Amino acid sequence: MNSVNIIGRLTKDPELKKFDEGRSLCTFTLAVDDIHAKDDRADFLRVSVFGNPGELCEKYLRKGFWAGVTGRLRTDTYTDSEGIVRYPVNVVAENVRFLQWPERDAAPEKTKAAKSS
Repeated sequence: MNSVNIIGRLTKDPELKKFDEGRSLCTFTLAVDDIHAKDDRADFLRVSVFGNPGELCEKYLRKGFWAGVTGRLRTDTYTDSEGIVRYPVNVVAENVRFLQWPERDAAPEKTKAAKSS
């Protein structure tokens, strides 16, 4: 079984890409605390969210916000500029929980702009 549940803080605002066929992909990175480490170490996990849930992530999540993700792990492969083959592990989200919302009166500018459209 390939299943993962993580909770962490976004390291930067989510990025949304729209494709010609109408599909969309939102990506962001979560800093997940390593509770077993003796220091304040964290793992940085890249998350991919497809379709309308991804569009909602891009609209409401911001850097520093808490989010919970349920999904599966996927290993990609690419060759970097130095010719080294890399195998990054990504989380493909099936469910994203917004554990923090913008303050109603102090919403980030991006959220305010989205509401006025």
